[in-house]
Amino acid sequence: MKKAFLVATSGSISKKNLNFAKRKLRDFGFVEDHRQDILSEYLFYAGNYKRRAQELNEAYKSFAEVIFSVRGGGGAVHLLPFLDYNEIKNSRKILVGSSDVTILLNTLFQKTKARCLHGPNIGKTKGFHNKTINCLLNAINKKNYCVLFKDKDVLCKGLAKAPIVGGNLELLGRSLGTSFEIKTSGKIVFLEDYSMKSWRVFDILWQLKLAGKFDNVKGIILGYFTKCGKDIYKYLFEFFKDFKGPVVFHQPIGHEEPNLTIPLGEICTIDTEKGYWRITFS
Repeated sequence: MKKAFLVATSGSISKKNLNFAKRKLRDFGFVEDHRQDILSEYLFYAGNYKRRAQELNEAYKSFAEVIFSVRGGGGAVHLLPFLDYNEIKNSRKILVGSSDVTILLNTLFQKTKARCLHGPNIGKTKGFHNKTINCLLNAINKKNYCVLFKDKDVLCKGLAKAPIVGGNLELLGRSLGTSFEIKTSGKIVFLEDYSMKSWRVFDILWQLKLAGKFDNVKGIILGYFTKCGKDIYKYLFEFFKDFKGPVVFHQPIGHEEPNLTIPLGEICTIDTEKGYWRITFS
């Protein structure tokens, strides 16, 4: 059985979140562990930044093969200066999470080349679609997978093959101007967001554009933009309509089900003529 370590890097979690996460991991065939103070609360967060940073550092020193985020929310950005990047680089562990955890995933991948999977926060008590579970386990085990899409999901046509990075749009914007900002040149970028007004999504996209984050990007995969307004796709179309490369939207990534796992840095191919994108593991 694989060994897992649960972490609360962001918002505080409930006992219900924790117990659900434990049950799901056991269903997946994992033996799980966590710190005794994982239910800590400090303001909005799962304890102060010192507790949360220590927890993640401890997870990378633990027996676990996979580290699972229980939930997102906010606050993961606080941890970045206090992580043991040398330990993480040498640990060969996998970190799984999404939403607020986006900033950890991209930072750890860029600084250490650790395996970082943009996948479900395991304590989400509404449950998971079978496709979410299957894709997560395939990604953990480095099994290639392919996702089909329809012509109506193509915003810009093209063919691209490159490493993939990205995640929650707001968190990527929040990284700008720091030593932890996302590196996108030569990459395929995937984006998703939750509960943002459509004009705010549009403005953050422009902020990333002005920071050069769409320069030399090879392709774009747009996931769910849940509760971002009925007109969100008008804004996405307006922003990406002249992009020089393939752009697909309505893809099952983000704050809805199914939520497919994206392994940062692995090779992604987008082919709008054949109607698919796929992940190929090294």
